[in-house]
Amino acid sequence: MITIDSSLAAWLMLAARICLSAVYLVSGVHKSIWYAEAAEEFRQARIPLVNVALPLTIALHLIAPICLILGVFVSEAAVALALFTLIATVLVHDFWNMEGAQRLDRSRVALANLGLIGGLLLLAAVGPGPLLQITVTS
Repeated sequence: MITIDSSLAAWLMLAARICLSAVYLVSGVHKSIWYAEAAEEFRQARIPLVNVALPLTIALHLIAPICLILGVFVSEAAVALALFTLIATVLVHDFWNMEGAQRLDRSRVALANLGLIGGLLLLAAVGPGPLLQITVTS
């Protein structure tokens, strides 16, 4: 059995937060830069109220990862991203309704999303770790 000392564990937790955040942060930036293309993708995926759903998605993809990286509201941000990812997987990456190569491609995305959900839920459960953690007081 490998034992990890607390110093290394702290750095691993920070690395995990950054890695999980990168997926969403890059997605939010891309959706912002290529807004018209993102809107068309939402329409093709039959997402209702694109003019509401897309800005909310961008906001979530920009704000929640920053929270994860900074170590503030980590559990809330992680759960919000996990729920978003679950909903997006069911609505958009519905490989069970596809055939052939498209089914294979979408099933890979769905499984990758499942891994993200697992990482986010684990982060929500254990917290941010001791490094780079901002405390918000009222």
